[in-house]
Amino acid sequence: MKKLIIAFTFTIISTLAFADTGKFNAAGAGSWSVNMMDAGNGNMSITYDGNAGLIDKEPGSIFDKSTMHCIGGLTLVSGKFDDETGMCTFYLIDGEKVFMNYKGKGTGGQGGSGTFVIVGGTGKYEKISGSGFSSRQNLRGKAGMAHSLNQMSGEYTF
Repeated sequence: MKKLIIAFTFTIISTLAFADTGKFNAAGAGSWSVNMMDAGNGNMSITYDGNAGLIDKEPGSIFDKSTMHCIGGLTLVSGKFDDETGMCTFYLIDGEKVFMNYKGKGTGGQGGSGTFVIVGGTGKYEKISGSGFSSRQNLRGKAGMAHSLNQMSGEYTF
């Protein structure tokens, strides 16, 4: 029994010692196809699906030179929202993927901010976890699409 406890303790310590951790501070621009149901007076339901390219300020971050594909939605009430939610897939430069869920709030036509949780990935990032803060600023662009500057910062472990 004593040997089993020692082996288990060594396994836990070894796993923690070899975990790769990092910080990231990625930013980039994207475009999003949008579906809207306008109820007037700043009330509407919006869903979106789009992509953005990202560059990271943190040297060695796995998110540097990645792209993200996000699908989400929100409901505006009098021009404001506090229920934005969605999921993103990050396509990393090494060919792997990382997945995250996000929640946010903001003002229609301007932008928003919120938090996210990294929920998994592929290959060596299969057990990745992490969390952070995100924000976006809406930009003008092609009619019928939404355009934004996106910023995400946080920490990860895999």
